[in-house]
Amino acid sequence: MAKFTNILIVGASGFFGGLALEAFEKDGSFNLTLLQRASSKSRLPDRFKTVTISDSYPEEELVAAFKGQDVIVNCMTTFSVKDQYRMIDAAIATGVKRYVASEYGLNNMNPKAQGLNSVFATKGGLQGYLRAKADEGQIEWMSISCGSWIKWGMAANFSGMHVQEQRFVFWDDGTGYFSCTTEENTVAGLLQALKRPEETKNKNVFLSDFAITQKQLLDAIERIQGVKYRTESINSDKFIEEKKEVERQGDESATLALIETGFVTGKFGGHLEKEGVIMNEQLGLPKRTLDEVVADALKSMGLL
Repeated sequence: MAKFTNILIVGASGFFGGLALEAFEKDGSFNLTLLQRASSKSRLPDRFKTVTISDSYPEEELVAAFKGQDVIVNCMTTFSVKDQYRMIDAAIATGVKRYVASEYGLNNMNPKAQGLNSVFATKGGLQGYLRAKADEGQIEWMSISCGSWIKWGMAANFSGMHVQEQRFVFWDDGTGYFSCTTEENTVAGLLQALKRPEETKNKNVFLSDFAITQKQLLDAIERIQGVKYRTESINSDKFIEEKKEVERQGDESATLALIETGFVTGKFGGHLEKEGVIMNEQLGLPKRTLDEVVADALKSMGLL
């Protein structure tokens, strides 16, 4: 199969999209085009070709933007993923070879994940739609499941970490295993996967630097920072029941709480070693340890 040449990135002004853009530019293997919404206040670098599109992502504008592209790499934010249906259809209409769905989390094809919250359900449904199109020979697909990002999570008070308050929240007893990948290895995995088109065709690429429990995470934080944290515990069954009720009323904060639950408990497709084959070694990604990653995260927070 011929290698990919032209790649269009959706969401390059976002957190992960920005990291992807930086890594792809540094690598230099692909011709890059960026897609940006008309209302976006973010300034993308002038050195890249940028296509501006209406906020509603009309299909005719997407078709015009996608012409000549080999791959669409989607890095859209959590609550915008449903817009990808039109993007998939536009990619098919213009002969795009591969569509990379905006995943970068747990395994959203796991039925338990889809049953936990609306975002996981939407991502799972979109994956099903994309896979059906691939089965019909209309397009290839790929996605990246990388588990949790500790550095991002520490800054966002995610995975139970509240480091500025020296406080940690356990889901149940904190012994459920969940997978973690650094942001750098996630981006590198995406890049290397696209350089290996045959190995990664129509595949959810599972990445994991290591699988840990919340207790192991807190132990590393306390030991490296030299500080003892206050701890709290959540009854996950009761928490899920309460947050699902609030989510049904349209509260996005409840959805975010359920997303966090999906990652840290390991019960909803977040322990990727149990979901499929981890491809870090195959893609040549550097090994990382929990202590290294926690130290880097604490340094980024100015706490070490």
